Amino acid sequence: MNKIVIVGTSHHTAPLEFREKLTFSDSELISTLKTLKHHQQIEEIAILSTCNRVELYAVIKPSAKVEILSDYLVALHQIDRGEFDEYTYNYEGSKAILHLFRVASSLDSMVIGESQILSQIKESYEQALSAETTSQLLNRLLTKAIQVGKRTRSTTQIASRAVSISYVAVELTKKIFTNLESKSVTIIGAGEMGELAVRALVENGASKVSVVNRTCERAERVAEMFDGTATIFDNNLDFLIETDIVISSTTAPHYLVQIEPFKEIMKKRDNRPIVMIDIAVPRDIDPSISNVENTFLYNIDDLRHIISSNIEERRQDAKTGEGIVREEATNFNEYIKMLEADPTIKALHQRFDQIIERELCVCVNKANLSDNQEQIVRSMTKSIIKRLLHQPTKNLRQCFISSDNDQDQNIQIVQELFELEQFDKLD
Repeated sequence: MNKIVIVGTSHHTAPLEFREKLTFSDSELISTLKTLKHHQQIEEIAILSTCNRVELYAVIKPSAKVEILSDYLVALHQIDRGEFDEYTYNYEGSKAILHLFRVASSLDSMVIGESQILSQIKESYEQALSAETTSQLLNRLLTKAIQVGKRTRSTTQIASRAVSISYVAVELTKKIFTNLESKSVTIIGAGEMGELAVRALVENGASKVSVVNRTCERAERVAEMFDGTATIFDNNLDFLIETDIVISSTTAPHYLVQIEPFKEIMKKRDNRPIVMIDIAVPRDIDPSISNVENTFLYNIDDLRHIISSNIEERRQDAKTGEGIVREEATNFNEYIKMLEADPTIKALHQRFDQIIERELCVCVNKANLSDNQEQIVRSMTKSIIKRLLHQPTKNLRQCFISSDNDQDQNIQIVQELFELEQFDKLD
């Protein structure tokens, strides 16, 4: 039976600097999917790449080892193997299923209960479907993971008490500016995360929103939501002179705000305080800017400090969610075990069908039955066999689910009992 495996890294196991090395752009992700799908040991593959985690979900052949995915990532991103092993994890079988269900339910998120991870898994699945790198098992697994995520959110209060990135942005800003009224906000990039953060700031009193982006159309659309202004980013940082709060969330591969130009901007600002929240991975803002006087720079890992103060309130809901996830993981493991029984069940039915055909041929010839009579006898015989095999089939599936014995031994017993390996050699 093919194996479900996961290789990945997340905010739990790795610092931002390492996660940056492992991220995939959209084009890299698609090309990697297609490359791995053609690996002779890999049957199915999907990739989740976010600011907090990168995970590969795969179905590999029984003889294959999970290291084939690790080896590929090390070579692709040119990462030191010792560093890779230190900051990554891998799971197989039931542990992989449970992990994915926990991720989809946001129980493994930096912000427990956040909703974005579920849409990110959906997007990851859609990308894999588009690249045609999934099949029956991974399709079923990812579909079920999305269903589990929805169930956890709908049957607990975990979502209503979730701490979002936007909430954290407000809390960080309030540490510097007690009152956000009349404060101006600039968003660099026009993505969803940045947009949500700005919306939260505006709802808490901030005003004078401006959107800076590479493309004018997107910038204008987001600016219109807040009655703000749109500016094209052209490496000129003058847009920072009049702003109080900066939210940066782009997909740029390098720093957009660098230390030396920023120092000049601060002189023009007369060193007025500025809060800069960089939620991009890779980062948009040179981290050394945090050393500039009256500059308060936070990256996505800094958000943990505020998040931790809210964990206790959601602990009970998380426990309930864990129960749901474990129940669903157990059910899916039973489904996997039943799949292992399918070839034997199919062979059992073929064995009986072959017996039916042999005996019907003899019966029809001896009794000289008409076509209508033959059809009646054939239908009756098949119905009898179907009824006879119903309970044994059900019991066989249950045997695969509940038995602690080696499943190969179960298969061998059934094959020997009904001579399934010889159904082409009937007397």
